[in-house]
This record gives sequence, structure tokens and C-alpha cells, in this order.
Amino acid sequence: MSAFGRLYGVGIGPGDPDLLTVKATKVIAASPVVAFFAKAGRRGNARAIVDCWLKPSHVELPLYYPMTNETHFDDPPYRDALARFYKESTVAIATHLEAGRDVALLSEGDPMLYGSFMHLFIRLRDNFDVSIIPGVSSICGAWGAAAAPMAWGMTRSSSCQRRCRWRNSSAGSRSPTRR
Repeated sequence: MSAFGRLYGVGIGPGDPDLLTVKATKVIAASPVVAFFAKAGRRGNARAIVDCWLKPSHVELPLYYPMTNETHFDDPPYRDALARFYKESTVAIATHLEAGRDVALLSEGDPMLYGSFMHLFIRLRDNFDVSIIPGVSSICGAWGAAAAPMAWGMTRSSSCQRRCRWRNSSAGSRSPTRR
């Protein structure tokens, strides 16, 4: 048995606290440290979603992004700031894990689908035990909210992007057409 704590990547769904999985609520309740991403100066969406699941005994570990959309994601200052942010976040989480405390790192939607969790996962997985708690992805939440079936019977569903060219409609808006 490891003396280190375990990192949990906890998917918290598309924004409705009632859509957290039973396993996610159990892991959050059992983990002494709950970490979450947020824009500097804000509470963060993930933190707000789990508000009803947190106890006064939880240690909250906000991971404040140095910037979000103030500059283009490919600009060198943005890349440098995010590299520092992920390094500092890795150290902050590792400090708790090394002290034997489990950390539930909240991830909106699913931890392995476009989330910042993945950046910390690749930095921590070789030194600490990590468990992934899948969450309801936003696209599944959207289908449910819209009461729109994803696929029927033998129809095919694909998440691959298709190349589109844009055409102007008579209303002046642009709409895609398949190539």
C-alpha cells in the first residue's frame, strides 16, 4: 500500500449537480482535498457545480488559470503562462499526494475529454496512483436536455469532423455544406 495519496480525476458532468455520478459523489465525499480549475478572481464553474457535495472539512485547492481568452492560444506569452500554470498546479497537487492526502481534481464534463485534467494527469501519473471517474459529457447532457435521440437502430453516428465549405443563404447567414 502506497503512503502517498491517490489522485482522482472526477468528471462532474455538464453543469447540473444532479448529473454527477454516484461514484463521483462518493469520491468527492471521501477525498480530503478537492481541487478545481477557475479563472483568477472567480469561484469557477466546477466548484459551483459541486457546492452541495462539499463539507466544511474539505481542503479546497483552487487552480487559477493565469489567463483564459485574453490572448490567442498560440501566442508565446499564452503558452508560457500555461506551461508555468501546469507546473505550479502539478507541484500543488503533488504536495498533498506526498503528504498522503487523496485529491479529487474536478473536471467539467469528463476528465479525458478536452479537459485541463489531462495536462496534470500526464505529469503526475508516473509518480502517483491515479483513478479516472468518468462524467456525463456535455454532448450527452445536451441530447438529454433537447430530448433528441443520438442515433436510431442501425444508423451510424460519428464524431469525426467533416470538411465543410460555407455558402451564404438568402437570409445573409452562413451555413455549412458538405464537400
